Amino acid sequence: MSEVKTWNPWESWKPVTVKWIKVDINKEDMARFTRRSNVLGLCQAIPFLLLFAVTGFLAYHTFVHKHYVLFAMILLVHGTFYGFFGSALHELSHNTVFSSRFLNKAMTLLYGWLYWPYNPYLYRISHHAYHHKYTLHQGSDGEDTPNYLHLNKRLIFDLFFRVLHIKSLIQNIARIVTLKPTSSGWRGRGYPLDTWEAFIIKNAPQRDRNAVHRFTVFCLVSHLLFVAACFYYGLWILPVLITFAPFYGAGFMGFIAGVHQHTGCEANNPDLKVSCGSAILDPLTSFLYWRMEYHTEHHMYAGIPCYNLKKFSRFV
Repeated sequence: MSEVKTWNPWESWKPVTVKWIKVDINKEDMARFTRRSNVLGLCQAIPFLLLFAVTGFLAYHTFVHKHYVLFAMILLVHGTFYGFFGSALHELSHNTVFSSRFLNKAMTLLYGWLYWPYNPYLYRISHHAYHHKYTLHQGSDGEDTPNYLHLNKRLIFDLFFRVLHIKSLIQNIARIVTLKPTSSGWRGRGYPLDTWEAFIIKNAPQRDRNAVHRFTVFCLVSHLLFVAACFYYGLWILPVLITFAPFYGAGFMGFIAGVHQHTGCEANNPDLKVSCGSAILDPLTSFLYWRMEYHTEHHMYAGIPCYNLKKFSRFV
């Protein structure tokens, strides 16, 4: 397995031409699997939102009726599930969920607002222009590396018991009030997160940089108004359930759902069956994770909507 090295993209980033090894599929079958559907997209997106409406309502109801222990338990579930908004925004960034461009843009704005630490336009720059193009090729793919996982007592404790993410809250508030794009962070890559972010923003087209900035301003202004209105009307619990929801909850579900993607995979290998991994998840986690457990298949043909990945996996 190739050794993973620490590198500075400002000094040593380089493009490479990769002849990816994929499963062959004819045009007719590819057209069938890449077909987008507003109905199927809404069948994923609407129940996903309703789930958080239910957990949010239950938390609000128990708080109002002063069932504080039950409130804390439901709030933990609400925050734990809330972390999966990142998976939703990943799929929406591919513009494959809906056949309607309007629906895809509208849902990206809505989901991005609800999970504001995850600027989808910043993420898209890295994910499409680098990660999918250069998957695990060192010196080119700065978003991900293999073998970032070190399973130890500290990690296990953090996944199950570190349920308040104060440092992340402070960092993201500091960034957004200074009009820097917020970021929930990607996996460890051997150099500071800001290094990669600064690199991709600097080298992005002006229209992409403008989109990142507009979304940052939009989230800052709208959440300030939302929080102010809630406090004015005595509904301060609503910001707890929405604005600050990304900063509490256990991380074990999201970790288990996504750790297979590239952990232990081989760097600098053009065979996507070697540089990516797929998994089998239970129905609830698969739903929350937007079917991205079929990650090898997703990297082979990123134009396949999430709701077609299982069928595509069985087909090939």
